[in-house]
Amino acid sequence: MKVRGLRISLFLAMGICVGCGLLGAYHLHAQQQQRSQINAFMLRKLDLAKDMLEGLTTDNMDKVTQSAQGLSTLSIESAWNVYTTEEYLDMSEDFRHSLSIVKNGAKSGNPDRATLGYINMTVQCVECHRFLKGKK
Repeated sequence: MKVRGLRISLFLAMGICVGCGLLGAYHLHAQQQQRSQINAFMLRKLDLAKDMLEGLTTDNMDKVTQSAQGLSTLSIESAWNVYTTEEYLDMSEDFRHSLSIVKNGAKSGNPDRATLGYINMTVQCVECHRFLKGKK
């Protein structure tokens, strides 16, 4: 009888260990998938910023406008809005304002204004990323 009870206890313990292992593996997989999605989103942002710089340096204002509009669209997606604090929302609004300066400069044929907007946008990016690093 003691042997049978010991076997049942061992069987239950093994089941619990396997269950915990599977739960941990699932959690790790979910975290990796979330990181992968965030990385893909960040690469889209970076590609658009690079395209904007390319447009500015080659005087291709259509490319500048399209890139600025693409970033503006990304900035309202749920993947962008990782925090809902007033400070983060203000930073996002400042970023979109910088993009509007870029777009207005590009559309009006004023590459200097578009470039200043791009510089301001870049400063906004760096400040926000520093803010987010501090939140982790």
